[in-house]
Amino acid sequence: MTKFRVNVCLQPCAADEVHAKLAAAMAPFDQNLTDDWNPAGEWDWWRIDASRGYRFAVRPEHDGDPRLVHGDDDLEPLHCDGGPRGLLDFDATRRQAVDRARAEWHAEQRDFQRLVADHPAAQPLTAFLARHEADPEGYPREVAVADHHAQPLVRALNHQSAWERYPSLGIWVLGPNADPITSFTRDPQPVFDDAAAWAVTSYALLTIDGRWIDPDQLGPFAGLRERQDAGSAYARQSNAYLDSLEEDCIIVRLLCHC
Repeated sequence: MTKFRVNVCLQPCAADEVHAKLAAAMAPFDQNLTDDWNPAGEWDWWRIDASRGYRFAVRPEHDGDPRLVHGDDDLEPLHCDGGPRGLLDFDATRRQAVDRARAEWHAEQRDFQRLVADHPAAQPLTAFLARHEADPEGYPREVAVADHHAQPLVRALNHQSAWERYPSLGIWVLGPNADPITSFTRDPQPVFDDAAAWAVTSYALLTIDGRWIDPDQLGPFAGLRERQDAGSAYARQSNAYLDSLEEDCIIVRLLCHC
């Protein structure tokens, strides 16, 4: 069982009709629609809920507009869970997502530098794997991974105290491919780009004409470009679709469970 969010797109309608229109649009994808399993089923419950910090920004001139959609009483100034496309500020939504990602990255970097200062220097997993690849028999991969994990700096990231002392780093559960040193020293720009790409879109998209689209069900909706995975292709085309909607079309973000 899992939870996810879907952007539902509706034809223009009155504010008091939105809930009924949402129910009608979502109905074909109810897992319990039939007595037997619904092959098109995607959810077993849903509610209007974009989540605090991840709602759509509202154009300031439309603050308080009754056509804006709010899922609960946890209201945020100049944010909403949906509404007519022309009332939503997608550019601001993306900027805020990037600002949030950048603030998280800076906090992570501050804690990582503190962690580095508290422990001997460490090498990334790639350095150990290079030794393994140069001598697969004499230096097995399992030994390379163990040596990487044995470094005090890496061990510290896998301990409960990391959460207490360096809260922005979290706790790493080290597997055979975990490479925290590389992660914390990488170029952050792809992270910021992802934040922008996923700020307006969500895991799934329900189009005005009733198509359910997600990275696992792209169909002809989005073609993969060179070196592009399905998730990136979906995010690109989902953004393009939402950006292109007429201003009076309605977009509402739902939280679903399946």
